[in-house]
Parts: sequence; C-alpha cells; structure tokens
Amino acid sequence: MAKTAPRKLEVAQRIHDIVVNEYGLPAGALIFDDLTFTLATGDAEYIDSAVETIEGIRLIKRELPGTLTSLGVSNVSFGLTPAARHVLNSVMLHHCVQAGLDMAIVNPAEITPYAEINDEERTLCDDLVLNRRPDALQRVIEYFESKGTAKGAAAAPLDDDADAPVELRIHNAILRRRKDGIEAKIDEALERRGPVDVLNNVLLPAMKEVGDKFGAGELILPFVLQSAEVMKKAVGHLEQFLERKEGVSKGTIVLATVFGDVHDIGKNLVGTILSNNGYTVHDLGKQVPVGTILDKAVEVDADAIGLSALLVSTSKQMPALVKEQVSRGLTYPVVIGGAAINRDFGRRTAFAPDRFFDPGVFYAKDAFEGLDLLDTLGDEAARAALVKRVKRESEALRLKDSTASAVPAADGRTARGEVGTAEVPAAPFLGSRLISAVDPRELWPHFDLRSLFRLSWGAANTKGEAWERVLAEEFEPRLKRYQATASRETLIEPRAVYGYFPAAGSGDDVIVYDPQDLRREIARFAFARQAGGQHLCLADYLREPKDGGASDLIALQVVTVGDAPSRRIDALQKQNDYSEAYYLHGFCVQSAEALAEHTHRRIRTELGLPDGRGKRYSWGYGACPDLAQHEIVWRLLDVENAIGASLTSAYQIMPEQSTAAIVIHHPRAAYFNAAAVRELTPA
Repeated sequence: MAKTAPRKLEVAQRIHDIVVNEYGLPAGALIFDDLTFTLATGDAEYIDSAVETIEGIRLIKRELPGTLTSLGVSNVSFGLTPAARHVLNSVMLHHCVQAGLDMAIVNPAEITPYAEINDEERTLCDDLVLNRRPDALQRVIEYFESKGTAKGAAAAPLDDDADAPVELRIHNAILRRRKDGIEAKIDEALERRGPVDVLNNVLLPAMKEVGDKFGAGELILPFVLQSAEVMKKAVGHLEQFLERKEGVSKGTIVLATVFGDVHDIGKNLVGTILSNNGYTVHDLGKQVPVGTILDKAVEVDADAIGLSALLVSTSKQMPALVKEQVSRGLTYPVVIGGAAINRDFGRRTAFAPDRFFDPGVFYAKDAFEGLDLLDTLGDEAARAALVKRVKRESEALRLKDSTASAVPAADGRTARGEVGTAEVPAAPFLGSRLISAVDPRELWPHFDLRSLFRLSWGAANTKGEAWERVLAEEFEPRLKRYQATASRETLIEPRAVYGYFPAAGSGDDVIVYDPQDLRREIARFAFARQAGGQHLCLADYLREPKDGGASDLIALQVVTVGDAPSRRIDALQKQNDYSEAYYLHGFCVQSAEALAEHTHRRIRTELGLPDGRGKRYSWGYGACPDLAQHEIVWRLLDVENAIGASLTSAYQIMPEQSTAAIVIHHPRAAYFNAAAVRELTPA
C-alpha cells in the first residue's frame, strides 16, 4: 500500500518490468490501481494522501507510457457524512482525471461535475484534497454538518433547489441541463400560471441566461445544446396546452442552407436555438434554391428569412435572393451567417439590387446573435433603429469601396521564373488506385485535436481551468468513446481513391496527359492567379510541356467516410439529441480530414518526398477556387464507381464528410489566396 507518489511509481515500474520487459505483454495490458486513503481521520500520516495519489497517477502516466490507471475514488472520503462525501468524491475525481486517470470506481449518481459545484463547497474540498490549510478537515466537517444531509448531498444535486419555487426549479433544470422530471415541474407551474405565461416568463428567460453564459464564454456550445434538449422536452410537454392560443410564437422564420451548399450543421444549430426561444421555424434543409425559399416565405407569411453558407462560392446565393425579392416585390428581412462570410459581406449584400434593401440584410456571427437580431426585428421601434444603423454602415462601406483603389488586374506576370523547376519524383504507378477500406484506428494519429476541440466542438474561447476541465471531463472521454465505437461498429466507412498522372504547367493551366500516351492531353485545370503579390498560380510549380507532352507529375486524391455518419446524425437531430449530433458531426468531419491526411502521407511516402514537401490543395479555397473542376477529378479517378462519392449540381461532394485534393510535389509550393476580395464582394 504505497503512500507516496515516488513509491507508487516504484511499485508500478517493478510490475511493468516483469510484465512488459520480461514476458513481452504490451504496456496497454496493465492497469495500475493507484490507491488512496481516507482524509477523514486527520492523521498526519495521511493528510497528503490525496495529493500523493494525484501525483502518483501523473508520474505513472508520464514514466510508463501506454499503461492505464484506475482508482476507487470514494476511499478518499470514507468516514465523512454522505453530504460531504458526495462533494469530496467529485472534487477528487476531477483532480485525478486532470492528472491522467483512465478509469474510476464511483457511483455516478453521487458525482457532480466540478464546474457545477458551488464556489464555497469547491474551495472547502479543494483545500482538503490538496492540503492547502491545516484546518481544512475541520472546516469541511463543520460546513456539511450545518448544511444537513439532504441539502449537502452534492454541490449542484438534482434536489438542491427542492424547496425553491417551481419557476426557479424549471430555470435551473434548463440551465443545468437536466431533463429528468421536467414535465412534472411544468405541470406544477401550470397549477397557478397559464401556459403562455410559463413559456414566455419561465422557459424563455432560462434559455436567455444560457445564451448569455455562452456569450460570456462560460458555456461551450455542446452544453448549450444540452440545455436546448431540456427546453425542447419542456416545450413539447407544454404544447398540448398551447394549441390554438394567440401570442405563443414570437415569429415565423424560414431557414435554409443556400443552393449548392451541402453543409448544414451551423444552420441546424440556429434552428435549434430559435425554436427553443419561441420562434416557429420552417427549416428547408440544405441546397435550397432561391425560388423555393421565397415561395415558402410567402406560404407561411414569414417574419424573416435565415440563410447559411459555408463556402464563398455558394454565399453568392445570398445577394441573389435579395435581388429576387426586389423583382418580386417582396420585403422579408434577411439574416445571413456562415463560415464563408463576414459583416462587410452582409453590408454589401444589402446593396445587391444597387440600392439599399429597405427590410434589411443582417449578418449574425453565431446563433445567439441571430436570435438577438430577430428579437430586435420583432420590436417595431427597435427594428427601425437597427435598420437605420445597418443602412448607415452599408452606405459608408459602399462609399469606401467606390473610392478605394481597385484590385489590380492581372498583368500577365507569373512566378514561374522565380519558382524555378524541381526534380520530378518517380511515381510507383500511373492512373488511379482504390483503397477500398481503411481501419479507422489508422486515422486516430492524424487527428488535429486543436481543430476538433476548439473549432468543431466549440471551445475556441475556453481558457485556463475551464479549458482543462472541459478537456478532461468532456472532450477526451467523448473522443475515446467515439474512437472505440468506430473501431468495433460502422460509425464511419473510410475509403479513398488516389492516383498519379503525367502533367505539365502552361500559363495558368495544369495539363493532364494520358498515362499510356504522354503526348495526348486528357484534361486541363485552369487555376487562379494572384493579381498582385507574388503573382502565384499552381501551374507555376510544374515544368512546361516538353516536346508537346508531359514533363511533370501530379497526384489526385478523393476520400470519404461514407454516408453512415449523415444517417446517424440526422437520426439524432430528429430525436432532439442536439448535443450528441453536434459532437458526432465534428468527430466525423475530423475523421474525413484525418483520412485525407492519411492518404496524403501515403502519396508523399510513395513519391519519396521529405517532410514539408508535397502540399495538398482542395478546391473551393484560394489557390483553386473553382469547384466545377471536381468533375475533372471525378472523371480521372472514376470516383463514383470507386468509392461511391458523387457531386451535386453545384459540384459539392456527397456524402458531406468527404474531401478532394491535388498534391503538388514542388518544394517551393505555398498556400496562397488568389482573389479573396473579389470572392467576398457580391456581384
């Protein structure tokens, strides 16, 4: 029973040497129980036992990589009252997980997330676990004795507000993401309040606080969605009492991802937030033509239209919708958002018909700004002020655009001479090759965890202890769960097709030749060139044609994780399991990116390229913005027959979690943006 961290490591190392070094078992076959002792005795010999346990876990994980750790957490509180034990166990578990604990023996009903323990109780138990003050044990005992067993059972337990008014209990249930029992609370509230009153003055203010906490960086987006799930359940129960009653809906919104765009996770989030804040939302889905959106707005007498786009190329549908409104004499305010656009794009779109669109075009950076905009549009006085401000800003930008220097026109200059030629690597084969199946476990080393956690899973602005907490308690366990699921069942279906083709660069074009006849042109990519700067173009990185034929080499790749993710995500969305759908979408997107990197590395290895050489470019980005060129790739690699991925009429790839790219071997190849200003200006 090792008491100190160094002794715990020493024992673990002895076991590790025997099992791994002597008998050849893998390190992952070992699970070390780090052991802890109770802090309830006050014995000086054990006062540091929790700290030593935490440090012991950290040492074992650092010094014996691959091994796992386990702990019977509740030993730390043995001898204390149930109220104190629940909180102390929760605090101890948090610190052990931060140190690297892999598995814990706990009663999950008696564990409270560290972030939800109130400040006073958290500080008291931190002081005891970390031995930060000599009277820590006495303070914990006195505090929980004064609180009593029922109320002190946990820092934020299911019944910590049991004696509070039902309105507060409903509010807390939404804020703390607790579905269980919400219907009974709604029924209790209806005994003395009308259903519209409960919706407008109990439920909606709770979601408003959730939004405020998200805006302040106190909640990450998945937690917001969990609150929305509780809200959805509450409203679903309340709806039976709301039917045919006036004033229930705050407004009617038509929502869509624009034509040509197959990405809808952002739009789905907006729909969730709006519907759970009192709006009637008609979600038309993705790839929706302008005419269909406007016809629906007329049909339902919409109060506003919401549009989403991920890509610059598809965002051009937004000014098209404004122009079409003018031609039809329609006057629906338009709220726009998406990764492809910014606030200035919205201001320019407001002038798409060459005069300001009086109902207004409003940019929202996220779902909650969109909610605020719609709330403002629903208030006549506030709406007038908002439209006036947006018009003033749009006019100022229009004036700035008209007086600013124009984007320099292409002047015929190239970077070819400056870039120079490079030795052409030998391809292992010419033409295409199918990778019919990839073991998902091969993808995990290629995950970009920063992109997954910070961007796809919504923790971009989470810092310090809050970041460490969400990483240890939410993100890392969830990632391991998804990876384990993907390893044993069909969560993703990784497939890839790639190939090498003889090629040459001519002007702005990359010419592709027949692998069987190096003089016969079979395809041509026309790439964008920088109008200023270094005048870069992808064609510059390839040698010019030699004797009228191929002189260089390109590689092409297309990867997909199949349509199983989309089916599962759609099912979760229909079940109102918003947070799970959001997390799973991010995981599957990152899986596709990891598969692209996995395939890219295979290409670089086969070509014998060193690290840093052989950049991968995807269509829709600055160096190769023309998505129509996907058709060329699909023909050369026979993509649809090979891996089942297809193209929409706007050249988007289906299934959504798929990517295509060209690989340029030249050592000086760089990433660049060819014409960002023009792309972001509505035409």
